[in-house]
This record gives sequence, structure tokens and C-alpha cells, in this order.
Amino acid sequence: MWYLFSINQFMKGAFALLLLSFSLLTVAKEPSKHVILITIDGMRPEMVTDSLMPSPNLKMMRRNGMFVNRIKGIVPTATYPSHTTIVTGVKPVEHQIYYNSPFTDNHVSSVSYWYADSIKSPTIWEVASKNGLSVSSLFWPVSVGSKYIQYNIPEFWSNAPVDNQLDFIKPYCTPLDLLDELEREATGKLSQETFGAGSMNRDARTAYMANYILNKYKPNLMTIHLITTDYAQHATGLNSDRVKAAVSSADNAIGLIIENLQQTKMMDSTTIIVCGDHGFTNSYRNIAPNVWLVQEGLLSEQPEGDWKACFHGSGAMMFLYLKDISDKITLAKVRKKLASLPESTRSMFRVVDKKELEDSGCDPKVALAIEPIQGVAVATNRTGADVIEKFGGKHGYLSGIDPTTLVAFGCGIDRKEVPLMNQTEIAPFTLKLLGLDFKKVTDKK
Repeated sequence: MWYLFSINQFMKGAFALLLLSFSLLTVAKEPSKHVILITIDGMRPEMVTDSLMPSPNLKMMRRNGMFVNRIKGIVPTATYPSHTTIVTGVKPVEHQIYYNSPFTDNHVSSVSYWYADSIKSPTIWEVASKNGLSVSSLFWPVSVGSKYIQYNIPEFWSNAPVDNQLDFIKPYCTPLDLLDELEREATGKLSQETFGAGSMNRDARTAYMANYILNKYKPNLMTIHLITTDYAQHATGLNSDRVKAAVSSADNAIGLIIENLQQTKMMDSTTIIVCGDHGFTNSYRNIAPNVWLVQEGLLSEQPEGDWKACFHGSGAMMFLYLKDISDKITLAKVRKKLASLPESTRSMFRVVDKKELEDSGCDPKVALAIEPIQGVAVATNRTGADVIEKFGGKHGYLSGIDPTTLVAFGCGIDRKEVPLMNQTEIAPFTLKLLGLDFKKVTDKK
């Protein structure tokens, strides 16, 4: 078995461990006045446990709070579906954010799932807001236009060239002048130089925004997305100096928020949860399954042309869509092509059948998927080589070789370590800290 651990072994222990995690995820009877849920994009357990990782604040939270060693994510473990599971507590088949970007048949699309009304399940923002609590969010995926977030700077950007992406998103903030207020009172003018994607500047200034909102508006629930570690790991793998600097940057942002809570006497009534959306693993080569479909005449070399089948890439996996969902002839041709590949290529992936995908909560329209072995990822090119040597960090595997982690600290949190937790447990855990659950969706506002 090529997995880091076998699925069978994982499943045998998973149920017992989940029962253990449910018993351990208990909180104090008195709810927290404030809960801050922070994601570090691409957070791996080693970022907390490895003594060589520059993460003193995360390590402090582990020593004095709750540490979940391993969180099993949804499929695929990609940023947008994972973040949506974190705030809904359900798999993609229920919340319907299946990937970072939707499959748009055989068309070019750079559109992401940006808008909150794309989420088809209740969110923790909704439950909190409808129970009379105030909500804030900073750069959370799939949050544009949420009517349940009173102070919102969503993750959003223009695909067309613009002078300043931060100016572009101002009309999508709530209230409309919130980002102007934050620039004036907390961060200074934001630009590519002072707030670039993947830069350490961004993490610190996001913390400045959070502290200003916490101090002035005192939201009961705040969600924050820190992204620097994701950029670094994709570019350089798991253990480069750049990654260590990015971990230090995210950890510093956490420290700035904790320090502010202590200085403003809010720490005793606040809980901080820090988790990842996914982990990472190193990849040394990519396979390009759409090349095989072009070879079989099932897909045009360029988007917009004729097609019968197309692989949609998300994270480290490829998901097969058929133009006609009932086209068994085309599906058989795809399976025959995959089976006929040279053993050196065929050994780099496994075919995931529809039943397993449905059990994992994937899009029911997917006919099958390709999951590479550890060390291999996927590419979307349709022409050229079908195996490409390329090093970098990847995530998105069904097998769980890219787990993430969680630490919680503050009001209502006892010192404990939990071996395993499902990503779907984070939302109810967060609400429980506030004295709420998904059944308590009232209309007090």
C-alpha cells in the first residue's frame, strides 16, 4: 500500500478516536463572550510540535490549552471547501462549495466561490447573528455579501488588472467604509507593497485590523484567514527558510492578537482557536490526465472546443466530469485509457470510484477521480508531457497524507491533547464555546 498509512488501518481506529475526541472537546458551562477562530492556511501539526519551527505563541497555546494533533479534512482538502466546512460543520455535498473554483464545463474560468450565498448550509456566522451576537470576519473565503457578518473584509480580488486590489474590494466590505477606517486607524494605506498576497506584511496588518475591530466593536465571533504559509509551502516545499519565516509571520500575528487581548483585559472572556484548512506534503512530479483525454479524442486541446470528458483539478486530485452524465461509453473509454498506461505512469496514482467519492461528500456529478501517490500531484495542461518533473508543496489528497491541526486557548479551554478530530467538528465546537448550537437559529435580529 502506497499510503503513508492505509485507509483500512485509519478507518479501524478512526471511530474509537472520534469517540474520544467528542468526550474531550468539552467546554466550561459559562460561555465565552468572544471567540476568535483563526485559520493558518496550510497549517501542519509540525508547525506546533517541531522545536525547530519558530512558533512560540502556538507552542504556548498548546502547553496551556487544547491541542488536536491530527484533523482529518474533507475531500478535496483545498482552501475554499475546507474553510466552508470549518464554518458549517458539514461536507461539501451539503454546503456545495466543492472546490476553490467551480467546474465550468470545457470553458476557461478564473472565478472562485466568493459569495456567501453560494453556501447552502447554515454557518456559525448565521447562528451567532440570529442569536443576537455580533460577528466580524477578515479575508475568509466564500464570505462576500454575507448578511450575517456585521464587520466584514472578505477574501475577494479582481481577475482583471487593477492598480490596487485592496481598493477593488472596498465596495464589498461591510460596512462600506470599514476598510477605509482600518487604513486610517490601524494599518496605514494598504497596497501590494504593504499587504501583498503571501507577504509577511499581510499577516501583521491583518492582526492590526483584528485588534482594532476587537477593541472598538467587540464582536462576539470573529473569523480570520492568514495566508502566508500557503504561498510559501506551494513554492518551496515544507522545510525551506521561506516556510519557517512564514510560520514565524503567522505566529507573530497570533501573538499580536493575544497581547492585545491581555492589554485590554479581554483575555479572560475570550477563546482563541487556531486551525488549518489543510496540511501539506512535498511533491516531486505532476501527472496531467487531461493529456490522456485529448489523446483519446474525448477533449479538445484548448478550452471552449468539443468535449465528452474533462478532468477538473483541485488540490492534488483530478475529478472527472462527463458532458453527458449518463455517457457510459465515454466513461468506459476513460477507464480503458487509464488501465492501458505504462506501469511506470499507472503506479503513480489510483482511480477513485464514484461510490467512494460520494461517501466522502464530493460533488455527485463526478464520475471518478484520480488520486496520486505521495510525492506526486497533478497538472491541468492538455498537451505536452503527461508526467512533469516539478518540486513544490501540495495538498488535497483523499488518503489523509496532508492532515492539519488545531490549538485552542483561553476561556472555557482545559489543558488536554486530542489525537484525532474531524474538520466537521470545528463549527459545533466553536458554537458551543459561545453557548450555541446549530439548532439555536432564532430570529432575534
